[in-house]
Amino acid sequence: MIRIALALAVIGPPAAAEPWTCQMTVRCQNVDCDAIDDTYGIIAADHEGQLFLTTPAGDRPVQRLSPQGHLPAAYAGASEAAIGELLTILDDGRALLSVHGHDGPARTTTLFGTCAPL
Repeated sequence: MIRIALALAVIGPPAAAEPWTCQMTVRCQNVDCDAIDDTYGIIAADHEGQLFLTTPAGDRPVQRLSPQGHLPAAYAGASEAAIGELLTILDDGRALLSVHGHDGPARTTTLFGTCAPL
C-alpha cells in the first residue's frame, strides 16, 4: 500500500497539454446511466495544430476553450449535424464529456471517465 502511494506521489498530476487519451466508464442519458468502456481522445492531427476529438464514431475538430498548459482543460466542437460536444478534464484527470443531440428528440448524454496525457 505504501509503495502504491509513493508511486502516485512521484507520478504527480497529469500534464496540461495535448494529446490526451480518455477512458470513459459511465454514460448517462437523461436519468438512466450504464457502464461503458469507450476510448476518446484529444489529438493534434494536422500540421497546423488543429485539435480533434477522437471518438468511437470518428474524429471531429474542436477548439480549446481554456488557456493552453493549464488544467482544468475544456474543449468544444460540433459535428456536421451540429451535435455539440464539450469535454472537460479536471486537475486530477477526471473527465466528463457532454453531447447535445437533436437528431430525433433533443437530449444530452454525459460520459464520465479519466484522461491521461499520451
